[in-house]
Amino acid sequence: MITADYTILIVMGVAMVIAAGSFSIIARYLFDRGLADRSTLKPNIIDLYQTYIAHTRKQTGRIGVAFWIHSVSAGIFISTGVCYTIGRFILPRII
Repeated sequence: MITADYTILIVMGVAMVIAAGSFSIIARYLFDRGLADRSTLKPNIIDLYQTYIAHTRKQTGRIGVAFWIHSVSAGIFISTGVCYTIGRFILPRII
């Protein structure tokens, strides 16, 4: 592995931790207000997002900050992984 590999892994790791932490804030918000059920075996994450967005928009007029942090960090995680995979493993075989 080269330095770029470690850098990408660190960026993805930080983004993953931030995404997981912000999702736990969203889930705790919903559980504390009785908007989601902790005992659901297979929760639909899209429903959790929609409930959080609707409730925070109703309460404050805006979408909660935790959702934006989660969305951005998950996007960074995914796009970093995809770009790294293409640049490191696919393009060298084509060129």
